[in-house]
Amino acid sequence: MNDAIGNALKHHFGHDSLRGGQREVIDRVLAGVNTLAVLPTGGGKSLCYQLPAVMLDGMTVVVSPLIALMRDQVDVLKRNKIDAERLDSAGTEEENDKITQKVLRGEIKILYVSPEWLSRSNLLDILNDQNVSLVAIDEAHCVSEWGHSFRPSYLRLAKRVSKIKPRSILALTATAGPSVAREIRKVFGILKRDQVQTTFFRPNLHFLIRPCADEKKDTFLLDCLSDAESFPAIVYATKRETVESVASTLRGQGIHACAYHAGMPADARSVVQDEFLTGKTPVICATIAFGMGVDMPSVRTVVHYQPPKSPEGWIQESGRAGRDGEISQCVLLASENDRALLENFVVAQKPTRKAVENILSKFFSQGKRAVVSHYDLSTLNDVARATLDILVARLEILGLIVPDEGSWLWCHAVPLEPIDKILLGFKPAEQKLLKPILETRQRVNLTEVSGGSAAGQQKLMLLLSELNASGDARMKFSHSLHHYRIRKQPDNLSKLTDKMYEVILDHSGDDLRRIDTVFSIATSRKCIAASLLAHFGEKLAEPCGNCSSCRGEKRPRKLPQTRVDEVTVDELETIQQVVALRKPALASPERLARFLCGIYSPGMMRYRLYRNAHWGLLNRLPFEDVLGYARAQLM
Repeated sequence: MNDAIGNALKHHFGHDSLRGGQREVIDRVLAGVNTLAVLPTGGGKSLCYQLPAVMLDGMTVVVSPLIALMRDQVDVLKRNKIDAERLDSAGTEEENDKITQKVLRGEIKILYVSPEWLSRSNLLDILNDQNVSLVAIDEAHCVSEWGHSFRPSYLRLAKRVSKIKPRSILALTATAGPSVAREIRKVFGILKRDQVQTTFFRPNLHFLIRPCADEKKDTFLLDCLSDAESFPAIVYATKRETVESVASTLRGQGIHACAYHAGMPADARSVVQDEFLTGKTPVICATIAFGMGVDMPSVRTVVHYQPPKSPEGWIQESGRAGRDGEISQCVLLASENDRALLENFVVAQKPTRKAVENILSKFFSQGKRAVVSHYDLSTLNDVARATLDILVARLEILGLIVPDEGSWLWCHAVPLEPIDKILLGFKPAEQKLLKPILETRQRVNLTEVSGGSAAGQQKLMLLLSELNASGDARMKFSHSLHHYRIRKQPDNLSKLTDKMYEVILDHSGDDLRRIDTVFSIATSRKCIAASLLAHFGEKLAEPCGNCSSCRGEKRPRKLPQTRVDEVTVDELETIQQVVALRKPALASPERLARFLCGIYSPGMMRYRLYRNAHWGLLNRLPFEDVLGYARAQLM
C-alpha cells in the first residue's frame, strides 16, 4: 500500500495493511461522502475515522456512549502523538473547561464526546465556529427505537450534527440487521449504496452449545476452562447474584476469577477491569455491563453461563473473543429453565397502564413547560429507564414535546470569598435570590428557591453557573431535572395513554421474539454461525465446519429442565407477612411479584428492597405465576 492512505497508516498507526471493508469506508469519508459502516466486533471500526481524521484538514468529532472506549482510545492516540481529547461526564469541570479552550484555539485533531454532551448548546455553538471535517457516530444502532440498545439522545443527534456542518458523517455499528441499518441511513442521510458491510462471520470463532441442567452448569463451565489455552476468559451471567456465585465457585476450584457487575462501586469495577486487561486476573465473571468498548484482542474463551437475551447480544458478546484472529471458543450453557429466567425480565419490566398514565400526566399537567426528574418518573412508577426513554422519544416524535435546557434539584454552595464581595455586581433581586444559598451550609432545593416554574429554574441555574465559573464559590449540583417545551397538549390523555401502552406491549413482544430466536438456534441442528448470520440478513456460503452442529455433536431438541418446586405453605405465610407490612413500594401486585422474583426494577432499587431477607423468594418460578399469587394476596 504505497499511496497516501498507506503512508498515513504506517506513520501514525504502525500498520502495513487495512482489514476488509476499511478501505471502502475510508475512501468514502475522504471523498466527503456520508457513510454507514457495519463491521463486526473486532473489525477495526475505530481506524475508519481515526485514519481520515489525521489526513483531513480540520477536526474530527467522534460521538460515543462508551466512556471506557473514549478514555482508552484517547490515551492510545496521544501516545501516537495525535492531538485527541474527550468531553464526557467522567471529566471534572476544570478538565472539561481546559479541553473546550483547546477546541476554541484549534489545537485538537480528534474530539470524543458523549451524545448527551453534544446536546449542550454552548458546545454546539463552539463546534459550529470550527472547521469540522468529519463527525463519526459510534454505536449508531442506538438511534433505532427497535434496536437492542436504544438511546433517546441519539434521536437528536442528526439535528445536532447538522448544526456543526461537517464535510461528511460516518455512522458505525457492529450489530445492525437490515431494518436497523435502514433506519440509521434514513436518520443520517446516507444512501444505500454508501453502506459498507463486511461479513459477520469470523472463522476463528467456534460456537459451541452445551445443553445442561442448572445443577450441572458448574461442571460444564469447569470443563470449558480446563486448560491454560482457555484463558483469558469471560463468563457472562444474567443476574448479579449468579455472577458472584460463579466467580466464587471458580476460585474454590483454584481458578483466579473476579466478578464484575453494575451493583459494584465504579472504582471497584475499574480495578477488576484493569487487572483482567493486564493479565493479573485470567477469568472475569460479568453481566453484560462488561465489555463495551474494552479492547483485549487475546480473549480465548467466552462462556454464556445463561443464554444471551438476543442474537445481537450473542454475536456482540461472543465477538469479544479472538479479536487477534486466533482460534477461540464461544460456549453457550443452556437449560430450559433459562428461558423462564430471560422471559421473566421482559414480562416483569412491562409497566402497568396506570404507570404510563402517571408519566404522561406529569408531562402535560404543568402548562407550556414541563420539568421532570427521569429518576423519579422511573423509580416512583417502577418503570425501567429503557421503557421511559422509549415513551419520551415517542412524545418527541409525535411533536408533542421538545427538549430544553436542564437544571438540578439540589445545590450545595461553598463560598470561597466573603459573601458580600461575591454578590457585588449582581442586581438587588439576584442578590436576594443568591444570598440564602450561599449562607446556608446545607444543600438547597432549587425548585423551591426558584418558585417552581421552569423559567425561574433556568434563570437561577444561569446565575449559579455564573457564580461557579467566576471561582468565587464552588457549586455541587445533584439530581438532574429535564426541561421540555410543550408544543401541543394531547386532545385526549386517555387515548394517548392507550397508544403509548400499545407501543410498550409491542416492544415487550419484540424482546420475547428475540429470546425465542436464541433458543431456536440453540436447539436447531443447523450451523450455529449460519443461523446467527441469517438474523442480520447475511447468508453464509457454506456451513462454518467448527460449531457444535457442524461437528455432529448430538443435542436434544428440548433442552434439559430442572423441575421447579411449587410454592410451599411456609412461603405463602412469608408472602402474607410481607403484605402485612403494607410497604407503599410493594402496594401493587406487579411490584410485589418483582420483589418475590428478585427483579432489579427501579422501584426495588430506590427503596433498596433487594436487601430484604425475602428478596427473590420465588425467583425459581415464572413471573406470571408469581404475579397470580401476588394478586391473590392483595385482593
